[in-house]
Amino acid sequence: MALQNSMSADHNVRVPASDARHFGHDAPILVAMDKFRGTATAVELCDVVAVVARGLGFVPDVQPLSDGGEGFRDAFVGDVVKVRVSGPLGEKVTAGITFVSRDSRRTAILECADAVGRHYLVTPTPEQALAASSTGVGELILAAAEHGADAILLGLGGSATSDGGRGCYEFLRDHGGLPTPVIAATDVVARFSGARRYAHQKGVREEDLKIVDAHLASVRALFLSEQGVDVEALERTGAAGGIAGAIAALGGSLVDGLEAVDDAVGLKARISRVSLVISGEGRFDEGSLEGKVTGGIATMIDGRVPLLLVCGSLDEHAAKEFESRYEHVRIVALSERLGMERATKDVLGALREVVTNELADVEPCH
Repeated sequence: MALQNSMSADHNVRVPASDARHFGHDAPILVAMDKFRGTATAVELCDVVAVVARGLGFVPDVQPLSDGGEGFRDAFVGDVVKVRVSGPLGEKVTAGITFVSRDSRRTAILECADAVGRHYLVTPTPEQALAASSTGVGELILAAAEHGADAILLGLGGSATSDGGRGCYEFLRDHGGLPTPVIAATDVVARFSGARRYAHQKGVREEDLKIVDAHLASVRALFLSEQGVDVEALERTGAAGGIAGAIAALGGSLVDGLEAVDDAVGLKARISRVSLVISGEGRFDEGSLEGKVTGGIATMIDGRVPLLLVCGSLDEHAAKEFESRYEHVRIVALSERLGMERATKDVLGALREVVTNELADVEPCH
């Protein structure tokens, strides 16, 4: 059984044979992949793993995951409505709203990346990076309410903006504030000024970070003067270039992204019924130790069942630190197993091959 051998060249901790559990019909396995940013969605990755598992006789329980960033809506099943909103530079883009029944309410699941995601500005000029606006997120929230949402769960991550949420805030303020209760799920805990930390990743030049700092200070003062809320005093307000701060200033709630998904789909309860969890993300690095899906799900499992993490690539130091924190974890990187070119250009095929090899020696129960 591949998950129960001694240490190998992969960065992993094998599960002792004494901890072996039955697989298959008596104890399903949970397939809970996060996206591989830029190469595959969580749904695509979960589908591949599920097909492999079924082909080998396992019974997979499939749940695409997100920590609040791109692909947040993929973690939910419901009726989808498409709307047109402003993209990061004001151009019209199509964004989705997934409606689910939750606590006898019609809850709209949104993700800010649908409206102002980084994929709209893959190679922005420095001027575009500074000009990118969050207005489209405000439009998306209002559109959800106009389509009958009683509550909104908004995934905040993957934005192309560093405007402190000003665009989103001003749009909603001018339309009467939040139209319905909003819970914003974030993948970081950074306070408001911490939004500048991610600006460079969005195309802002190092020498222009002082402009971002000044803008964030101005928006913070705006929120304080108009709403009486000091967003710098609140954790998570720096998420999505400060859009989280705008939501908090208007009276919305900020929560951990993976916990929000767990609350909606009962992830912890499902983990308690399986004998193995297969998860993973595009890049396993220091962020995986601080709040990404992989760290969150390892915490939920708490060593009770084996966890197989299949990632696109990994940082060796982070992998070793992860192993020291959590029991019964095996980390496999597609790039190390099959090479970086295969891992990036044929990610689904590479995933299929690696998962097949990992599960091939496991005999399911029937």
